[in-house]
Amino acid sequence: MIKLDLHIHSQYSEDAIGSPKDIIKSLKKKGLQGMAITDHNTVEGGLKAVKIAPKDFIVIPGIEISTADGHMLALNVEKNIARNLSIQETLEKILDQDGTPIVPHLFRNMSGIKKEKLKTIRQKINTIEVFNACSMPKTNLKIAKIAKEFNLGGTGGSDSHDPAYAGYAYTVVDTTDMNADAVLSEINKKKTCGEGITMPLEYRRDRMLKSIRQFFQRGFKRI
Repeated sequence: MIKLDLHIHSQYSEDAIGSPKDIIKSLKKKGLQGMAITDHNTVEGGLKAVKIAPKDFIVIPGIEISTADGHMLALNVEKNIARNLSIQETLEKILDQDGTPIVPHLFRNMSGIKKEKLKTIRQKINTIEVFNACSMPKTNLKIAKIAKEFNLGGTGGSDSHDPAYAGYAYTVVDTTDMNADAVLSEINKKKTCGEGITMPLEYRRDRMLKSIRQFFQRGFKRI
């Protein structure tokens, strides 16, 4: 059994800090065996991490795409996907790269796609994020119920924007195969689950305040 944090932001996201090397170091210290760096609208951090990762640590390149309907994670993609497309168009772009789409933080204000939009793509996805360390426990439980209702697999990710908090949530994969393809296969078979703990209130509060400040600085535009 291995654990991977499949939702992490690095310095390549405008609202995050920390190099891929720093994140790997933090996760290995916590006993995790892998990760996906999913920076906002760029694959640069994930591709950098693949190049520097030690052999005993799995790295899956990824991206968090700002669609017109909310955020979407894509694993195993190496090219950027345009932002502000519909969730359906974005999904097709991910699948065109043989990527693995995952819906994160379903109910989050500003960036969650919500249940109604999930219904429109449920036949083309296998997994949603059921444990996000930046979300409240009751919200994660609510999303886990949605996953069961829609017969979808689950993943976990810290959604960390600071290496110190990487690994607070993770995806559990029932395999000993230290290979990215093996992990992706289990995700696509709906055989993974998300676990972890909620990040400290102070960190979540500071993240929220920073997000609001940057929203105004961008001219009322979402990341």
